[in-house]
Amino acid sequence: MFGLSKEAGFKLDNNRLMRLISFLFPLAIIFAVIFTFLWMFAAGKLGYALRGLFTGIPAILSCLFILFIYKKDVSLHDIDVYPSLSTKSLTYLFGILYISSLVVLLLSEGSRPLYYFIFILGLYLSVFLQIFSKKVNPPLILAESFLIATNLIYSVTLNYDFYFGTTDILPHIFLSEVTAMSGHTIPTSLSDYAYFPLYHVLIAETSQLLNISTKTSLFLVTAPIYAITIVFLYYIFNYITNNRQISLLSCVLFSASSVVLYYGTNVITRTMAFIMFIILLYLIYSVNFKKNKLSLKTLSVIVAVFLTLVHNVSLPQLVLLLVLLLASEYIIGNGNYISKPFFILLNVIFTAYWFFVAYVFVQRSLAPRLQSQFLDSIVLTAGGAEVLQESFINLIGLLDKSIFLFFALIGIGFLLKNYRNNYASVLGLFALLTLIFYVPNPLNTIWQFKVLFRVDRFMLFVSPFMAFVMGYGLYIFWNYMAKYSPKKLNSTLVVVLLFSTFVLVSSVFSIGDSDFLGHEAKHEYFTSEELSGFEHVFKYIPTDSSIYTDYFSSRFFYLPLIPASSAEMNISSYDNYRIGDVNKLPQYKGYVVLRTKEFLRSGLYFGSEESTLRDTSNYFYQGLPENQLELESNLAGLDKIYSSPSTDIFIPHQGLNNP
Repeated sequence: MFGLSKEAGFKLDNNRLMRLISFLFPLAIIFAVIFTFLWMFAAGKLGYALRGLFTGIPAILSCLFILFIYKKDVSLHDIDVYPSLSTKSLTYLFGILYISSLVVLLLSEGSRPLYYFIFILGLYLSVFLQIFSKKVNPPLILAESFLIATNLIYSVTLNYDFYFGTTDILPHIFLSEVTAMSGHTIPTSLSDYAYFPLYHVLIAETSQLLNISTKTSLFLVTAPIYAITIVFLYYIFNYITNNRQISLLSCVLFSASSVVLYYGTNVITRTMAFIMFIILLYLIYSVNFKKNKLSLKTLSVIVAVFLTLVHNVSLPQLVLLLVLLLASEYIIGNGNYISKPFFILLNVIFTAYWFFVAYVFVQRSLAPRLQSQFLDSIVLTAGGAEVLQESFINLIGLLDKSIFLFFALIGIGFLLKNYRNNYASVLGLFALLTLIFYVPNPLNTIWQFKVLFRVDRFMLFVSPFMAFVMGYGLYIFWNYMAKYSPKKLNSTLVVVLLFSTFVLVSSVFSIGDSDFLGHEAKHEYFTSEELSGFEHVFKYIPTDSSIYTDYFSSRFFYLPLIPASSAEMNISSYDNYRIGDVNKLPQYKGYVVLRTKEFLRSGLYFGSEESTLRDTSNYFYQGLPENQLELESNLAGLDKIYSSPSTDIFIPHQGLNNP
């Protein structure tokens, strides 16, 4: 594995190591899948094991396929399976389908029916056909991919009365509102985001310039900023592969993945950090591909400073990814495009800022997470048992991950095997090293990784590389099937069917707001009736009062009441509490706000806000008959002061201030 030479001394034998990795890689994947299943069964995580079937089986099939193609000569060449198709005709088809999707949204305000997703699938297929037609037009395809992405994002954020998604949107709206009204960044007493203000400054500025609310500004402006990453990724991929079809296909798969679609509707600070990370990668690779390096290097430093000031904890995670990318370059040995001096500068910038400027943030947020009691033993999170109660139809939502893993592993295997003079193999090895952050695995069950250090946030950061290896894998699979498959098997039909399934399942289940195939929609938004009930709270309930409600509603009441007509910052707020125990409702000395309709529809999340304490978590209080009786019995000890079809507000019989 290692060799000695007079010129280089102790040197890594890249050829021998890569041959070993490419040979052991599929065998290791098969072993890891079997080991994971055994661990899940031993730990009693039967639900996770059931879900794992949707990734484990495709992983094994793809590894067997890899071992088979290692013995074959699979050469890459352009796939022109639709030479007779006119790009002009496909563009007209795209326009018709796009307008039709907008009409569906206008006629179905507050919902996204199934036929909307059929039109979205048609849009993706029209782009797919253009990629593999005789005359490929990258600018047109990128523009169409951009339009599809913004369509899907706005179909959620601007279609519902108040979409809240991960609920982090709610406090960010408030902090942007404070920034807009005060004309300067928020005070440190209000939030640690005072040290990372750029996101809120952006939303506040666009709100003032466009004369719209900060909520509308957030949803309206961030969508195109997020969708433009498709263009930067195309140039990165094309620089590396010099293959337009693979690059365009990877960008389309990126824009259609469920992770990317979900974060497109939740463009908050960490999502903005991801956007700048993509731009930073573009600049890093452009320095090596273009002659005018000084301006690109200057822009790279500016982006590094922006990353430092836009989000608190994204940069250390991105630095870890850059370390893995540097390691991949070293192991492959086909070129060094990640500048080590710039990497050091990036670390110096954010660590110096953290410890010399944002030291209060380090004390408040980082230091508590490193306490020994949180790290003394591995803790498994709750969950998984509910999966066994789901129907087989609900698990169809995992099919996109199955198709992704099948093609991604094929792409990784091919790149590792054919690494010589091929920088794309660096991204293949990097994807292999970071695959554990993207697919379901045992890390998802460990509390320290999932909650304390938020490893789940890596999913978005590595999604471009996963789309790249998936695109590569699909391209390899298609080339192989076209050359070696039986004549009776139409390889083009198989690929189109798998692509269509991936797109349809990803787009439908990424947000989960539509009832499809028996899947109960998740309402990650407030309806107009619920907002009317909340408005009643703001109008008639005194500020500084105690309010007990469900998890999502309490995040809404995080937004203090800021008089729009006031020139000064007169911030008042409510004391928010989660309903920790339904049986203790009569003992609460405050207002109880219940989203009754949502409770009866699918249930509400009660309990404490997720934090670094192991014994505090949200639990799902379903609208089952026995729970309805229990809730009704405990609400009998309260007086109802407001009622609507969606929301009820209660106070105790004895009043609010009596002991």
